[in-house]
Amino acid sequence: MIPLLVACPLLFAFLVSLFDVLGVRDKITRFLFLTGAVSPWIVFFGVRAKIPLDEIVGRYAKTAGIQVSLDYINVYFVLAELILFFAVSIYSIEYFSKHRKNGKIYSLLLLMHAGLLGAFISRDLFNYYIYMEIASVSAFALIAISEEKGAKRATYRYLILSLTASYLFVFAVGMMYLKTGYLNTELIRGSILPSREIDVAAGIAFSALLLKAGVFPLHSWLPDAHSKAPDPVSALLSGIVVKVPVYGMLLLYLSLPLTKRFLTVLMVVAFASIFFGIVLMIVESNIKKFLAYSTVSQVGYVVLGVSTSNILGSVYYAFAHALIKGALFLSAGALIRAQKSKEIRNLSYRGDAILMLSILMLSLAIGGVSPFVGAYGKSLLLEGMKKPLGYILYIAGIGTLAAFTKLNYYLLKSREHSNICLLQRMPPFLLSLLVLAFGVYYGQRIDYMDFVLIVSAVMGFALLRRSGIIEKDIRYRFSKTVGAEINIFMAVFLLFTLFLLLQNF
Repeated sequence: MIPLLVACPLLFAFLVSLFDVLGVRDKITRFLFLTGAVSPWIVFFGVRAKIPLDEIVGRYAKTAGIQVSLDYINVYFVLAELILFFAVSIYSIEYFSKHRKNGKIYSLLLLMHAGLLGAFISRDLFNYYIYMEIASVSAFALIAISEEKGAKRATYRYLILSLTASYLFVFAVGMMYLKTGYLNTELIRGSILPSREIDVAAGIAFSALLLKAGVFPLHSWLPDAHSKAPDPVSALLSGIVVKVPVYGMLLLYLSLPLTKRFLTVLMVVAFASIFFGIVLMIVESNIKKFLAYSTVSQVGYVVLGVSTSNILGSVYYAFAHALIKGALFLSAGALIRAQKSKEIRNLSYRGDAILMLSILMLSLAIGGVSPFVGAYGKSLLLEGMKKPLGYILYIAGIGTLAAFTKLNYYLLKSREHSNICLLQRMPPFLLSLLVLAFGVYYGQRIDYMDFVLIVSAVMGFALLRRSGIIEKDIRYRFSKTVGAEINIFMAVFLLFTLFLLLQNF
């Protein structure tokens, strides 16, 4: 039953592509696209009561077959993907309605849908790798479809770096297979013994996944790729695509004997990514790049959960961030399309109460303010964390809220505005309501400490604005040629991989 989560969108991706080639009317391809987007929900509700559930595809023995599962580790990744993709599919119907390649786009979106679900249900490292690549290839194509200047350059950079990481990851998986004889994560965990080869494989695999997740200092591809993509694609990339490598890290953490020193280095990387993203958000004026740097920061929180052995904290924070960031990108896309600008200073939501409420709620949620679900994820991350680290996390929360105070400060300014289509306003609004509803469901109550954080963030923003830092727009490019840029980023990646490997020697 579980494999049908993947089979349904794959089937409709084929049908959409076939009908598009045959020149069938757009209404039919849109109907097939929406059906493919919704169909996995039927399967999910069919197996929900049986969770935790394991299946071996083809009913082979576990040692020979491919295992797929739904349990506490991945069910929220799957749920986040289903919710966000449904919202994006509704948004995309209007967004791509006049695009000359809309049939191909719908097919690619469904292919990404299948790849994401396939990766999240996998308990076999090679099967996980295959589905991760299906989602990645779809992402490359969907970014390249964008007609925005620089989209092809961003796609090429993302493609080269991501494929290099993929080659290294599958090489590391091969090393694990040679040492254990298994690709199934449960069997690996039951048979693996600490060794130098396993330490090397872990270092290579984690480095590859950190690059694919866009964690600092391996984030170089992410801001341009996420900001140049079409708006609904940006929502998927930042909301859920970067969670696939995070899920891979969770699988590796649960399967391999990672050393305390290795996890400490991973924690330092996570904190560095959190604060690096915040700093870049504060000085960024392009709203989509602003949100992309926020993803660099927020993925750091999820990796932090892995490094501190807080699996539940990592899972729930990933779930919260997927909904929040997806909704923020959809909201930003609606403003951009109506007001013909990506510059924060040129945008305003004053004329649209729905978008204003959505962005204000989501800004509080991503800052970890109760009663939103982001606060629940943050509270789980703080559980068991030593006090100094907890204080650092509170400082990061203030920094995130200060950055989003900047966003709302400019968006609140009254400017000439345009009417925004209901199909573009409602998906982010409904997601923001879900972010609130899940927080209440998990027992979040208004915490008066959050008022202290909000006041601190507003004061911090005021000081930064008075100093003139907010008004500066720092733009940089390492080289005029994409080849030279890739060489620089590749050198950073290889040095970082070597650094991780040295932690186990």
